[in-house]
Amino acid sequence: MPLRQPESPEHERARVTRRTLLTAGLGIAALSGLAACSGDEPTEVEPRKMEARAADDELPSETTPPRIESDAPLITGSFRSAKMAGRETRWAVARPAGVSGQLPVVVVLHALNTNEKSIFGSKLEMQTVVQQYVDAGNPPFALAAADVARNYYHARADGTDGAAMILDEFLPMLAANRELELSTERIGLFGWSMGGYGALRLGAMLGAPRVAAIAVSSPALWADPRNFPPRAFDSLADYQANSLFGQQNAFARIPLLIEIGSSDQFFTYTRQWAAGLHPPAAFGTSAGGHTNRYWRSVLPDQVAFLGRNLAR
Repeated sequence: MPLRQPESPEHERARVTRRTLLTAGLGIAALSGLAACSGDEPTEVEPRKMEARAADDELPSETTPPRIESDAPLITGSFRSAKMAGRETRWAVARPAGVSGQLPVVVVLHALNTNEKSIFGSKLEMQTVVQQYVDAGNPPFALAAADVARNYYHARADGTDGAAMILDEFLPMLAANRELELSTERIGLFGWSMGGYGALRLGAMLGAPRVAAIAVSSPALWADPRNFPPRAFDSLADYQANSLFGQQNAFARIPLLIEIGSSDQFFTYTRQWAAGLHPPAAFGTSAGGHTNRYWRSVLPDQVAFLGRNLAR
């Protein structure tokens, strides 16, 4: 099969898939009550506790290692991370089978209550989707993930910082490990739920051209500074320092694909955040919630999006 010709950045952002593509400005009137949360000035508010019910980002804890079924072997290891308060930090890498030589890499940021192997387990199997993409004649790339536990990808009061671990320790380790044969000069970012927020935050920190593209599913974005959970931010000051609302300009030159189910708890906040992107991101939605079933259904489009942009 001939290789797909890369599209221009403008066409990439406007690409329409089999799901509905929502324009960035859709629904602004309905969301105007939240608009004040996206300003640059600190917001003087009184935080309140989240509702007692479990939020969508609290996925069921994985008490046993995920079952991994793949033709491509999973390469694993660990290192002691200073950025994670000295914790032994596990990582995993998947390269497509039948491919040799140095490959670009997509760094995968995992969801709450999951780990570095969850994306490769039988519920999601992202490496299988990549293998199918490569077998169809498209340029290959690898996947790499590291475990941040429940850190939420920013500096926390307990002394851990998952984002700093990824940027200052994990990426240099991937580049230095000759057995992995990975190039980190230009990377893709992928994440879901907590990791969706993390992928966006790391993308904003690194910027273009280091980041070739970002694809996220159901990013855990909290737009209301009165209503964030302590698992995500330690305080109002922590929220104001690390919220992505008001930071949309950082994505102006990064191709971005957002996928979220129409019944997802984070749908309204995510659509509000996306409305502030200029140029707009590709925004896909269909029936579904904050579930593995939905995330697995959108992976083929996300893998193709990442692959096209990494190949440019």
